[in-house]
Amino acid sequence: MNKFSCILLILTTAVLCGSCEKDDLCTPDQAVTPRLVIEFKDLLNPLQNKAVDRIQVQEIGSSTFAPLNTDGSTTLSNTESISIPLRTDSSRTSYNLILTEDGVVNSDNIDFNYILGEAYVSRACGFRVVYNNLVAVQTVETTGNQWIERVIIVEDQVTNNTDVHVQILH
Repeated sequence: MNKFSCILLILTTAVLCGSCEKDDLCTPDQAVTPRLVIEFKDLLNPLQNKAVDRIQVQEIGSSTFAPLNTDGSTTLSNTESISIPLRTDSSRTSYNLILTEDGVVNSDNIDFNYILGEAYVSRACGFRVVYNNLVAVQTVETTGNQWIERVIIVEDQVTNNTDVHVQILH
């Protein structure tokens, strides 16, 4: 090989290697599908948070309880908010929110309806599911033992784990 061909080969290799981009990295917090953040408020003073004594959340038709925070806890005590997953394979998730207060168990049903969407994260992560046009429909109990008095949608786009999406007045 002559001298010119060697120099041309080295320059071409250097240019090609120099233009390569480092592979994208996908950190766990980037790829995570967002969870529905629910905040509990006082019925008489909706600007004030009101903790629930003990709460569990169970999807209708499931025998297990949903995780209520990023640690995976399925029961929380004296909490002012929870963060629950929504279904990624359906445009509806139905939950029983089970409150235990002074030893009395009270369960109320809320259906969360939404439009599934995708958000591009990065080349390494690909896409994640997001939820658009969130609507909450509370099942009215005929016995009058509801602990949830009102459900308010604060943010109807569930795209992150930091914003409050729903407020429950009790």
